[in-house]
Amino acid sequence: MRTIHTVPLLRLTTDNGPPPDQPVRGDGDGGTPPGQAVRGSGGPPPDQPVHGGSLPDWAILVDGERIEAVGPAGQLTQAYPQVRVRRWPGTLGPALVHDGPLPPAPSPRERVHALLRAGVGAVLAAHLTDPAVRAAVARNDLAVLDAVRAPALAAGGRADLAVFADDGRCLATVIAGRLVHRRA
Repeated sequence: MRTIHTVPLLRLTTDNGPPPDQPVRGDGDGGTPPGQAVRGSGGPPPDQPVHGGSLPDWAILVDGERIEAVGPAGQLTQAYPQVRVRRWPGTLGPALVHDGPLPPAPSPRERVHALLRAGVGAVLAAHLTDPAVRAAVARNDLAVLDAVRAPALAAGGRADLAVFADDGRCLATVIAGRLVHRRA
């Protein structure tokens, strides 16, 4: 199922650096020719990659577990009129990488849920020594990494997203395209 996630402010990377060096592209469905960058007048020219920083009124088109396109919210909603649109307050960006031991909790499920409430989409394998915790991480589809890497949003990448309020609270977490946490 396709979903457009839109917010007042979009951050492509957590470290404000550039995402992978390929431009964000459409797939040829809904009015965007294959390989054409999905951009609007407020962004960089179509032949230039989108780089880090915050972009006002941009959105992410998610299809299944992958990011299909990144671009101005108006352009994506016009190009994909039948797609469900989730409008979030705050800032949307890549889900975080948790680089320490999992938080203490009564059960492995609750330890993983604490991460999801914080906007985490990936954990380090070195901190998953308990088989029950590793199983809970797998059930919730968190990415398991050998080393820390800066997450970035790019077409074709896994749809691990997080929405944060101005005060830093995580409002929503999307893992592999699936909404797994939403603060009421």
